[in-house]
Amino acid sequence: MGLFDDIEDKFSVIEDGRYVVKIEDYRRETTKKGTKPIRWELSLIDGGKGQLPTKFSHVESNAGFQILLRELRNLGFKKPRTTIELEVLLENLRGSLVEIEITTKDVDLDLREVTFIKRVY
Repeated sequence: MGLFDDIEDKFSVIEDGRYVVKIEDYRRETTKKGTKPIRWELSLIDGGKGQLPTKFSHVESNAGFQILLRELRNLGFKKPRTTIELEVLLENLRGSLVEIEITTKDVDLDLREVTFIKRVY
């Protein structure tokens, strides 16, 4: 047994494509650049092998907020009218099964995008 066998899966990158994940949780974290995106905790449910890329929703910029709203519509939710409605909506997403799409945007920078496609359950 090797010293690093417990992290073997971190070297296996999940291929681009569609997968079903469970939304375990979300939180807002301050990044090195001082922004506070939503960081989603997702666990792979179906078939894929490898490490899921981290999904962030950059809600502080208008473009990022609009992307989040579009993804929430994809999941069957109406646009929240207040921050309280947004938080309730996100709380209701915990435990949901969601289809995502993973797309590599830049191989050299290891830039990968995770997009919410539809709510499965």
